[in-house]
Amino acid sequence: MFLAGTGIVDYFRMIGFDRQLIFDALITGINVMILFFALSYFLFNPVQKALKGRSDKIKSEIENAKKQESEAIALKEEYEKKLAETRTEVDTILEEARRNAKKTSENIVAEAKAEAQNIINRGNREVEQEKAKAVDDLKNQVINISTLLATKIVKENVNAKSEDKLFEETLSEIGADAWQG
Repeated sequence: MFLAGTGIVDYFRMIGFDRQLIFDALITGINVMILFFALSYFLFNPVQKALKGRSDKIKSEIENAKKQESEAIALKEEYEKKLAETRTEVDTILEEARRNAKKTSENIVAEAKAEAQNIINRGNREVEQEKAKAVDDLKNQVINISTLLATKIVKENVNAKSEDKLFEETLSEIGADAWQG
């Protein structure tokens, strides 16, 4: 117990604090403080710097990722715009090709019609020429027949009645149509 006459030294002895223990406790406290500052300087500070560097690196990578994402979005929009322009251009080219094909087919049909008309006209001309040639040949034959008839008439000295009869027979043989063409 604590008695009135005893000093603080006695009190420390009762608890078990002696000078050596206090000295050891002070030395241990100083050593802990030195160790704390040494560890703080050599271990905690580098670890904090490493963590801060890691944090900064992560932040910069996040910023780079956001920047790349925005660039990717811009590129995507640009490619979509170019794709739309390309589609429009392709549609224009296809429409022009269709128009050209239609014009070409119309030209081919018109040329074919013109050629067919030329062939028909040529055929008609040839028919007319052949018809004219046939008429000329027929006229020549009539002339030859008339000449023969006249020769026969002269040879036989036939009278006018027989001449009319001969002429009528010749005409019926040749046909009345030959003189009307």
